[in-house]
Amino acid sequence: ACDTFRGTVDPSIYKDFILTMLFLKYISDVHQDKFDELSKQFNGNEQMIIAMMSKQSFKIPTGSTFWDLYESRHEAGNGSRI
Repeated sequence: ACDTFRGTVDPSIYKDFILTMLFLKYISDVHQDKFDELSKQFNGNEQMIIAMMSKQSFKIPTGSTFWDLYESRHEAGNGSRI
């Protein structure tokens, strides 16, 4: 991740990008783990999963996880999505 930004991002704001992406990656992974856990617990009952996910510390809007951004990394507008 660090090598991706070298040379394309001013060194004074480099840490802002890296720390933001690391945090997003962390909460995206925690969010997915919790979703998977609830999916097993409630046998895929979508309404219960959504209700329980809404009570989590971090709420990630649909299409805004690290992996969603990664999937669209070659499309224009990633800065706006972030």
